[in-house]
Amino acid sequence: MKTNPAVLLVLGVALLESDCSDRKRPVDSAAGSVPQAVRLAAVELSRGRETAKYSAILAPNTQVDLAFRVPGYVVELYQTRGADGRIRPLESGFQVSAGTVLARIRPSDYEAGVDKARGAEEEAQAGVRAAEAQLVQAQAGLLQAELDFGRVSALWGQESITKPAYDASKARLDIAKAAVDASNSAIAAAQKRRDAALAQLREAQIALGDTELRAPFDGVLLQRRVELGTLAAAGATAFTIADLGTLKARFNVPDFTLATFRPGQSLSLSIFAFPGENFRSRVLSLAAAADPKARSFEVEVALPNTGLRLRSGMIATVEAAAVESVPPQVQVPASALVHDPTSNRYLVYTAEQSSGRAIAKPNFVEPGPLAGNQVVVLSGLQPGQRIVVIGANLLHPGDPIQEVE
Repeated sequence: MKTNPAVLLVLGVALLESDCSDRKRPVDSAAGSVPQAVRLAAVELSRGRETAKYSAILAPNTQVDLAFRVPGYVVELYQTRGADGRIRPLESGFQVSAGTVLARIRPSDYEAGVDKARGAEEEAQAGVRAAEAQLVQAQAGLLQAELDFGRVSALWGQESITKPAYDASKARLDIAKAAVDASNSAIAAAQKRRDAALAQLREAQIALGDTELRAPFDGVLLQRRVELGTLAAAGATAFTIADLGTLKARFNVPDFTLATFRPGQSLSLSIFAFPGENFRSRVLSLAAAADPKARSFEVEVALPNTGLRLRSGMIATVEAAAVESVPPQVQVPASALVHDPTSNRYLVYTAEQSSGRAIAKPNFVEPGPLAGNQVVVLSGLQPGQRIVVIGANLLHPGDPIQEVE
C-alpha cells in the first residue's frame, strides 16, 4: 500500500515508531489486566476547502557580522545622540549608512608597518635604477668593443696584425657582451625585488585601512560587541547589522500543496505583534528539493518594511489558497493514527466488546493528506465509527480499554 508522504511529514513517524517498537511486552488480553484509559470519538467527514495557514518567522533581507581583519585596541566608536540627549556610542536599533566608520583600532601599530614597507620599496626602486645605469655602461662598453673588434678584424684580414692582438680584441668583445647580459639579469632581479616590496607595501596599506570598520550597506545595528579600549581579535564579530527595509519569511509546505505557490505570487501575512493588520508579501523562491528530515519544501517570501515597523524575529502567519476542493472525505485526528513497524502500515484502534469488557481492535487504514491537525483517511474507515483518539500510541491489539471524558 502506498502511503502519502505528507503523513510522514507532520505526524512524527519517528516518535510513533519508537512508541510501537520499543515496547517489548507481548499482547496480553488475559483477565485481570488493568484497562488503559483512552478517549474515543466518532469518525467525521472533512469540511472541504479551507484557507491554508503557515507559521513563519521574519528575518532580515540581509544580515552580516562585521569583524576587524587585523587585531588591535579599539580607540574610536561611532557616536550618536541617544534618547536622553547625550552623545554615546552606537547602540542596537540605530540606523547606519553605507560607508559609515563604525569603529577604529589604534592605527599607529600599522602605520609603522607602512613606513617600513615604503622604505623597502624605495630601496628596491633605487636598486632597479642602479642596475639600469650599469646596463647603460655595459652597453657603451659593448659598442666600443664592437668598434675595436671591427678594426682589428679588418687588419687581421690584411695580415697586418698578429694573432694575439686579434684574440685579445675578440676577448674584450665577449666580455662586453657578457657584461650586458649580466646587467639585464641584474635589472630583472632588481625589478622582482621591487615588485615584492610593492606587494608588501600594498599589504601594509591594506592592514592600515582595515583598522577602520565600515558599514557595507544602509541598515540597522542589531548588536555591538566592542567597547573603547577593547582588544579586538581578528575575525571576532564586532557589529551585526541588517537590512530591514525588506524582510523575508520562510515556511515549509507539504508536497501536495507546493503546486499552489509560484514565484511572484502575492500572499497575505498577519503579524502577531500587529493584530488586525494584513501585510502583503510576494513569493521569492520555492525549494527545488525537500528537506531530508522534514520531507517538506521551503517557500521564501519578501515583504516591504515601510518605516521599519516590523522587526526581525517577529512571528507571522502566512495565508495561502487551499488545495482544490474535493468531495467530503473521512478524516481523523492525527493523534489517532499509529504506525505499525511490523507491517509498515498505519492503523487506528476501535473498541470491541469481549467477555463483557472493551478491548482495542486494530483497524488498518490508508492515510491521505493532512488538513490542520486532521488526517484524511482514503480507505479503511466509515463515518460514525468510534475510534481511539487519545492514548492510541500506548495500546497493543487486544489491550483492555476504558473510555474517559
